[in-house]
Amino acid sequence: MPTAKTFSLGPIWRDSNVRSGPSLDSPVQRLFLPDGTTGHDAVGWARGDEVVEGGNPRGVIVSDIWFELATGGWCSAVNFDQETVARVLGRS
Repeated sequence: MPTAKTFSLGPIWRDSNVRSGPSLDSPVQRLFLPDGTTGHDAVGWARGDEVVEGGNPRGVIVSDIWFELATGGWCSAVNFDQETVARVLGRS
């Protein structure tokens, strides 16, 4: 359940590693599989390692933005709908 301090990122669209920090060197804590119905909430975001996601119908996505998930861990912005990411970052 979202609180006043959380914001919705919506569902993820690709296999997504949730890491202990905003870095590709941070240990993976869990894996989210694509799920068009399960939304995810975040409590903040930070710049971290750049992630490149290519070879998909959405084109190449490059981002150094990582979201701190309300359920714990960090997930790259490339794993979420880019229009939603832009809206979230536009409010910050």
